Amino acid sequence: MAMTRLFILCFLVPTGCFGALKAVTFEWFNLSTNEIWVTAAVGMPPDATPGRLMPSRGESRLEASTSSLLQTIRIGKQIKIEWKDNGKKGWPGGLNPPGSVPPGASHSMEYRRDDLGIPAKLSSGKIRFTYLGDGKWRIRLITADSQ
Repeated sequence: MAMTRLFILCFLVPTGCFGALKAVTFEWFNLSTNEIWVTAAVGMPPDATPGRLMPSRGESRLEASTSSLLQTIRIGKQIKIEWKDNGKKGWPGGLNPPGSVPPGASHSMEYRRDDLGIPAKLSSGKIRFTYLGDGKWRIRLITADSQ
């Protein structure tokens, strides 16, 4: 029995015998000149929060902080992004100890899920969060397979 499971996991799943795996991907970008640290994304799964975001020049996949979940997710009616901004100096060396909340000015913005065109449940798709600076975010549903 164990060998059968191992065969399925090692050979059939990667070759696509069960079809394409569905994932919900969260992409985060920081188009401001300051380094920011996203401390929470209320209304989203806990694994959606990226943590530290360095400034980037555009929404290139090479400059994205991403996470993907291989399950259907629920999204709250309100999406609240909370972040810290420590200016251009950022946080040299990261955090000590790991998992602690960084110093810096606290900010938050709240959005209604319906206003963003995001469904309550997603089984696949991509949600892009872009920090524009000055406390402004752009949140877009890029692709979706809602349930």
